[in-house]
Amino acid sequence: MKKLLFPSLALVMSLNLTACNSNNETNDISQEEASGDTSQQEPSGYDRELVKFPENYDKGVNYTTVHRGNVREELYTSREAIEAVQNGQPIPSGTVITLEIYRDEDLDEIFVMEKRTGWGDQNPPDTPRNGDWLYQEFNGDRSLDYEEDIGRCFSCHANQERDDFVNSLDAMKEFDLGEVAQSKNSSTETPIAAIPTEHWKVSEISAHMNDSKDVNKEESNLIDDEEKAKKIKDVLLKMYLQQYKS
Repeated sequence: MKKLLFPSLALVMSLNLTACNSNNETNDISQEEASGDTSQQEPSGYDRELVKFPENYDKGVNYTTVHRGNVREELYTSREAIEAVQNGQPIPSGTVITLEIYRDEDLDEIFVMEKRTGWGDQNPPDTPRNGDWLYQEFNGDRSLDYEEDIGRCFSCHANQERDDFVNSLDAMKEFDLGEVAQSKNSSTETPIAAIPTEHWKVSEISAHMNDSKDVNKEESNLIDDEEKAKKIKDVLLKMYLQQYKS
């Protein structure tokens, strides 16, 4: 009996010690969650701090839109990145590609991938590497989404190594950058050019006349229609640009 008693006691003590250790580990995790320290909870081990939210990303080039049922995806990047791709050059360091995901027209998620020389070396040794790209996910309100496993981004883009790990490289190649220049010009020149000027009356005032005086046909030279339209549009354009600068 004595010989059996000591192994039994040892087994009971061992079980109790294991249970205590398990409880301590659980408490440690709970304390981390309660304190908001989520930096240790990223399952993939990737650095979540390097990729910041790209302010004014929507001022860049919206080079493609993808529809998937009730989901709409909008992709943005810089003109420099698209020019490099279209010229057969590597995507430059510093490039940011931003993916907006809308569900039922509500902005739900914002994925960001950013390329910086040397960033690939930041990855843990036992994790995949997509060149020098790193990834981040934000909620629709631009807050960081710590629940997303960034490791999935590396897995998703890994099969696009020949396209510098960019899934939408073909869309960049096919995008017409001329549309961007045309849209910028149309925001100023086109609306002004479309203004009808036939009913406007424009006269050249003699230099010796006071600007406050009323001008009649006898005291001024009437301008023909073509020159009149040009002068009106020049004035309107100057007014518009002045307002834009202010």
